[in-house]
Amino acid sequence: QSIVGCKAILIDDQVFVVVAQLFGGSHIYKYDESWTKFVKFQDIEVSRISKPNDIELFQIEDETFFIIADSSKAGLSTVYKWNSKGFYSYQSLHEWFRDTDAEFVDIDGKSHLILSSRSQVPIILQWNKSSKKFVPHSDIPNMEDVLAVKSFRMQNALYLSLTRFIGDSRVMRWNSKQFVEIQALPSRGAMTLQPFSFKDNHYLALGSDYTFSQIYQWDKEKQLFKKFKEIYVQAPRSFTAVSTDRRDFFFASSFKGKTKIFEHIVVDLSL
Repeated sequence: QSIVGCKAILIDDQVFVVVAQLFGGSHIYKYDESWTKFVKFQDIEVSRISKPNDIELFQIEDETFFIIADSSKAGLSTVYKWNSKGFYSYQSLHEWFRDTDAEFVDIDGKSHLILSSRSQVPIILQWNKSSKKFVPHSDIPNMEDVLAVKSFRMQNALYLSLTRFIGDSRVMRWNSKQFVEIQALPSRGAMTLQPFSFKDNHYLALGSDYTFSQIYQWDKEKQLFKKFKEIYVQAPRSFTAVSTDRRDFFFASSFKGKTKIFEHIVVDLSL
C-alpha cells in the first residue's frame, strides 16, 4: 500500500527487494527459488522509518548498504548494512529535518551522501574510513526545499540536478572544491528532474504536475541544457531510460494516470 520506493539488491546469488511504503511499515523481500516468488524476509522498524520518501543503494569497500530518507517531522533517515544474515540499522543520520531524498556520490574518489530536506539546504556527508561512518562535510547553499537530488557524469565531469516544486530547479557542476550552479530551470510543480543518456546524447527530464513535462538536451558547445521536446504525462514521479540490443526507450511513471513509454530515435538529417 502507498509504495514510495522499491530497490532490488543482488548479494552473491540472493535477490532482495526493499519496499518502502507510507502505511503498514516498510519491508524487505527475498526471492525464494523453491516458491519461485518473493517472500517477506525482514521488517524495517517503524520506530525509525515512519514516513519514507526515498531508498538509495550503495557499496563501500565491498560492503552493501542502503539508506531510507524519512520525511516525517521526527524522522530518522537511516543507513542499513548487510551482515551476511540480514540488514541491520547501521547509522542514523540527522533527525527533525524532514529529509526528501538521498544520493550516493563518489567525489574525487571519496564516498559521500547528499541529503535533501524540506527544512534546510542539502547537506553533504563524507564517509570516514577510520570510524566507518558518515560525518558532516559541507552543504549546498541557497537551495532550500529541494525535493530530489540526482548525480550524473558527462565528459568526466560530475553534475547534480536539484529538483524544486516551487522556484527554479538547478543543475550544478563539481569544480574540485564545491558544487557551482551552471543553469536554473523554471520548475513550478516539478517533483522530479531526472538525468538520462543514450550513448552520447545527454538529457534532463523535468516532470511537471501543472503543465507539459520538458525534455532538455545537453548542448556541448554552449555547455548548457536546451529545450528539446515537450511530453504530456499526468503527475509524473519518475523517469527511467531502458535500452535493449537495438532500441532505446524512456519510461515515465504517473501518479494519476498510466505509465507512458517513449522511444528514442536518432534521425540522420545529412542525406
